[in-house]
Amino acid sequence: MAQSELLLEVKNLKMYFPIRRGMFKRVVNHVKAVDGVNFTVRRGETLGLVGESGCGKTTTGRCVVRAYIPTDGMILYHEDENLTQDLRKRRVHIRHTAPGDRGQVIDFAKLRPDELRSYRREIQMIFQDPFSSLNPRMTVLDIVAEPLVIQTGKSPGTLKDEVADLLHKVGLRPEHMNRYPNAFSGGQRQRIGIARALALRPGLIVCDEPVSALDVSVQAQVVNLLQDLQAELGLTYLFIAHDLSVVEHISDRVAVMYLGKIVEIAEARELYQNPKHPYTEALLAAVPSMDPDKRSEKLILSGDVPDPSSPPPGCAFHTRCLYAKDICRQEVPEWREDQQTGHGVACHFADELTLTGVKSHH
Repeated sequence: MAQSELLLEVKNLKMYFPIRRGMFKRVVNHVKAVDGVNFTVRRGETLGLVGESGCGKTTTGRCVVRAYIPTDGMILYHEDENLTQDLRKRRVHIRHTAPGDRGQVIDFAKLRPDELRSYRREIQMIFQDPFSSLNPRMTVLDIVAEPLVIQTGKSPGTLKDEVADLLHKVGLRPEHMNRYPNAFSGGQRQRIGIARALALRPGLIVCDEPVSALDVSVQAQVVNLLQDLQAELGLTYLFIAHDLSVVEHISDRVAVMYLGKIVEIAEARELYQNPKHPYTEALLAAVPSMDPDKRSEKLILSGDVPDPSSPPPGCAFHTRCLYAKDICRQEVPEWREDQQTGHGVACHFADELTLTGVKSHH
């Protein structure tokens, strides 16, 4: 299986934001937005990362692209040995590398700013809001060409052919490249954002809820575009979302996140049909069903996600879990993983509970 080649390994990733109070702004606590996250992404696959708002999904994605400097942990990127010699010549000396199966392994978490610039082209991001992620004072030509201008030093005017090709790939008319973002709809703006992410031919694209701000009718078009581009260009996606029905159609594997931690990870079909964690069961219960008899069988989660600056003891989900027992309130569940299927879960009663999934169309 070609997808078995690792592209990204995230190990014990933590991102704590300080809480400052008083006249001298002393640090009194930390918001543990990401608290010990582990996952891998294989070359050519799509890993879905799902959970409620505030669970740390976007922060995880921004750490992976190094928009944030992680508090702790490793973000290991496995280089492809077939990268062009021209690209290799442009690189500064990197201290944080180790030999891998196909080339060098770079720890993104430890790169200095001057080192990062050369590796930015390896990992790009598609942002959630196409209205705020595009500079309204720049033309489409300038927006899409900007990564190329930064990396090559060329002017946007000399990159028209490359930009035209990128716009064509994402389903936009190249002759509109001199227009400004306000001339485009939300779906078209997101296509511009996708073209910008593709400009440097990255190995990995972090998609941060790329369709959540779009009309439902447009969401499917953008998801289909991402899948077509993946097949054509051999892309790898980390697809962050809270809508499980969208994630189901694009993801090969799905990781479920709650309060800064991964609580379950499995192949998409396996996760949807056979969830092992009560939180996953609750998320799946919210997926719309075409069966009218099942619409009344909703599992409603009580309460909100706890405060990440003071998480509850034991299992973080016990305050909202229908199956919680004393051990859940006292001990943090260990991560257990089926070596054959790769289905991992952090729940004391994962082997005892029979949870309800949904019929997968994956």
